[in-house]
Amino acid sequence: MKLGNMFFDYRYVRSEDERFIPSRNVKITSETEGYAYKYAKKVTSSFSEAGQDISLNLFLSIPESIKKSVGELYCENDEAYAVEIVGESINLYARSERGLIYAVATLKHLYEQKEIAEMLIFDYPDKEIRGYRVYTPGRKSFDAFKEVVDMLVEYKYNAMIIEVGGAMEYKRRPEINEKWVEFCNEVNKSPYEADRIQHRTYPWQKNSIHADNGGGSFITQDEMRSLIEYCRERELTVIPEVPTLSHSDYIVRTYPEINERVEDAYPDTYCPSNPKSYEIAFDILDEVIEVFEPEYINIGHDECYTLAKCPLCREKDPVDLYVGDIEKINDYLKARGIKAMIWCEKFFDNIHLMSYDGRVHGYGGTGDEEWGVARCIGCVGKVPKDITLLNWYWSLTDFNREEEIRDLGYTMIYGNFTGMALKDYRRRIEKVRGGFVSNWGAFEDMYMQRNGQNYSLLTTAWAFWSKDYDTENNSDVVSKVKDELYRRHLVKMGKNPIQITHTTDCDKEYKVFYDGYYYVEDEWKIGEHIVEYTDGTKVALPVIYGYNIRSENEKEDFFSDSTEAVPRGYVEILGATYPEIVDGRMYYTAAYKNPHPEKEIKEIRTVPHDGIKIDAK
Repeated sequence: MKLGNMFFDYRYVRSEDERFIPSRNVKITSETEGYAYKYAKKVTSSFSEAGQDISLNLFLSIPESIKKSVGELYCENDEAYAVEIVGESINLYARSERGLIYAVATLKHLYEQKEIAEMLIFDYPDKEIRGYRVYTPGRKSFDAFKEVVDMLVEYKYNAMIIEVGGAMEYKRRPEINEKWVEFCNEVNKSPYEADRIQHRTYPWQKNSIHADNGGGSFITQDEMRSLIEYCRERELTVIPEVPTLSHSDYIVRTYPEINERVEDAYPDTYCPSNPKSYEIAFDILDEVIEVFEPEYINIGHDECYTLAKCPLCREKDPVDLYVGDIEKINDYLKARGIKAMIWCEKFFDNIHLMSYDGRVHGYGGTGDEEWGVARCIGCVGKVPKDITLLNWYWSLTDFNREEEIRDLGYTMIYGNFTGMALKDYRRRIEKVRGGFVSNWGAFEDMYMQRNGQNYSLLTTAWAFWSKDYDTENNSDVVSKVKDELYRRHLVKMGKNPIQITHTTDCDKEYKVFYDGYYYVEDEWKIGEHIVEYTDGTKVALPVIYGYNIRSENEKEDFFSDSTEAVPRGYVEILGATYPEIVDGRMYYTAAYKNPHPEKEIKEIRTVPHDGIKIDAK
């Protein structure tokens, strides 16, 4: 593995020692007018005002001279690219628009990492599918969504799953949108309401609070088309996720007559024995198909905890109900030339446990008699083989069970994935087409960082492009991602950012901002830094626990076992801070945007909240 300043582990690198800075006075020639060309213009516009004048040339082919130089490491991969810097020319080569976009992204990294030199880089991905699963953004989050999409481009992802649910306008059934907004308003009245409904109210298993979808509302079909086009222009394959059977709260709250558990005031599963369920589901699918024009649709079926409960289903086999529902929807999609995906935890004889309300409760594929969760492991082999399986149980099962499922003829992709967390990575990843990192929260920067999204995207990108990465390399890669996340944050903070190294004796439990739980300043702000400039101007910079500071008692030596997962509390701080242990205490160097970068700072005073100690250097 090559772990210098360059972020990715490129397959082939030949570089001179002497670095130079290119000028923004760049002459660009291009064999494409697509996004690669637009991206190149954007990247070079940020180059130095001073520096060496260069020409930048984009080619939709890879010449024989490059193939000869790369030798046995060369591969005719559709996403392969080469970056050649020689004399006053930077030449970017690829066989496709997508590959050329990756070449421009590499040039961006080289410039920001001060690694521009006479060189030749050749690379192509280790995994075919490198994706991100997200909610539909709310209207106020469109800009944040686009920033995330641009991040995916920069780190060479090629696919995105967007959950639709109740978050897109339905012209045939507008009542779905009305009920969805009503539901989200009720759930979002407190950051604890979703948890109360989901975990502390009913004597049966639930997991259906997706109140971040659409920002708790819905967007128009034209707005959705615009977002899809933004992704596709950047060569991201877009796959809609339409939750059917389970996670169908947006349907059954609108049409309670098809609710599978009639006594549930917050139902999440429709009745698979009622023909009306499919009249509604197919209307929804038709509108999604019209808007997305997809090759695939993810039809959900994850966390299906309610089966064979209503009068129509009570005497039926849960496996038959589960498989029959999938078959009906798959046949409907196939007739329209569309392939189906499903979340596939029901294929695994595993259960994962969660502790809340003073008890331990079971989730997952095996079923849970105490909580009335049907056992559906018998679906294996009965679910149609032409359906792609999204396996988010990769951390709970093993290679052998996955192999048994693949031997039956199923295609598997990992979901809810983080590359560094997969034990025995190299052996297991060879048998799947790739994976999707999954976001079950918002797109704004604080949520992306604190929910571990930025960390997961960068570590997984690194793994998916490296031919050599395996679990034993975790410590080195996480250290590299830590550097990269802070470097990215510094760039976002603009000119003359304010950097403050601090720590605290405060120690709050780590929380994810998912399933209706959202950020409340009073819970997390523990103080502020008062910055005074020499002209008397003063500004207050917030100290936010879990975003730009954590406890002094955090430890960085978590890799006693190289396969051990990184503590989530450590992960959530990466980006806005750079954590380091000093004299046995963890300190966090936090970077803030400077409101007055042209002014000189006189002093910085720290004002903690009552009862909290904050040490700042």
